[in-house]
Amino acid sequence: MARESSSEGRGYSQDPVQLAEGAYQALEPFESHSRSSGGYEAGLGPSHEPKRAVSPRVPWIRRWKLPIVLLVASVVSMTWAGLTMWSPVEAIEAAFYDGSLFDVRRSVLSNWFPGLLFSLALTAILGAHELGHYIATKLYGIRSTPPLFIPFPISPIGTCGAVILMDGKQADRKQIFDIGIAGPLAGLLVAIPVAVAGLLIDLPMRSGGVPAYTFGQPLIIQVLQAVLQETSAVTLTPPPKSPFEWIGGSTAWVSGIQNIDMNPLLMAAWVGLLVTGLNMIPMSQLDGGHVIFGLMGRGSHVFSKLAYFACIAYVVFGILVFGQGLFVLMLVLVTLMGIQHPPSRNDEVSLGLFRQVLGWLTLSLPLLCIPLRPITMVM
Repeated sequence: MARESSSEGRGYSQDPVQLAEGAYQALEPFESHSRSSGGYEAGLGPSHEPKRAVSPRVPWIRRWKLPIVLLVASVVSMTWAGLTMWSPVEAIEAAFYDGSLFDVRRSVLSNWFPGLLFSLALTAILGAHELGHYIATKLYGIRSTPPLFIPFPISPIGTCGAVILMDGKQADRKQIFDIGIAGPLAGLLVAIPVAVAGLLIDLPMRSGGVPAYTFGQPLIIQVLQAVLQETSAVTLTPPPKSPFEWIGGSTAWVSGIQNIDMNPLLMAAWVGLLVTGLNMIPMSQLDGGHVIFGLMGRGSHVFSKLAYFACIAYVVFGILVFGQGLFVLMLVLVTLMGIQHPPSRNDEVSLGLFRQVLGWLTLSLPLLCIPLRPITMVM
């Protein structure tokens, strides 16, 4: 996800998201010497024009130290989630009540390879997504941080995804569009082959794990499984006999897979597709917000408000029907960031027909990548 930051004032203290100091150090190579010389060198150059001061080159280890630490921590966190069959909290609780770490030790020894495979596959998907943004900012000369992974070891997936910060005020409308759409497209180029491999390869977890969740599968995986049905090594829960069977909390309608039966490659693709779908919701500074802003300019605020209220309806629907308030925290964060997309350097730039068609097509990704009920607690 590409997040814009404000460059007003000194440094980046006005960024909408406050990160550790190391995150802002990643932006230092792109800052000018405005603090010491007002942004220009004293005197005139040969052409009698003011010359901008050139920032000293910061060693790469300083710029990439925090991103590398977060990447390593995220790989460890995601591997831990895979080792426990995507039920890390339940595994710790079971060990606590049993008074023994035997099951945890058995899971580590038995599932280290599938757990590591899940972690590396998901890192590749999320990394491709963020590198898509990052490379686009470099091509347009927009200062940005390297990809920053977010470890979350008590989550079933071990991570909260990844993010970059960029100075969106330097980019025009077309550049904002290209930067926003580059990430999801790059992520999909990795996620879909990983999903196909997960459907074709029989790679079960060996032991351990607690049956805690059923992961509902998005339309993309359901279509792939239907196409590969004869050769697929994975069986999804069949659809319900009645279209209203899900009312009252029944899980029979969920086309999904329980966590203890999940293939590590398919699980990585599931997470990658979910992240892509959520990021492509057309509002705020999500990737979809960048895309809809590129398509509609200042008029995108109407579309963003409609998407925002649709998300509220989705969350309320989940609470009332399923008793689960998924994505409430994300909705709160989006509300705090602001629903509307901030202006660009030039809002009047035209996209052209190809970008218009591609942009509107990618806005269907939330419907294709987000299951109606992503996670169901196993009672």
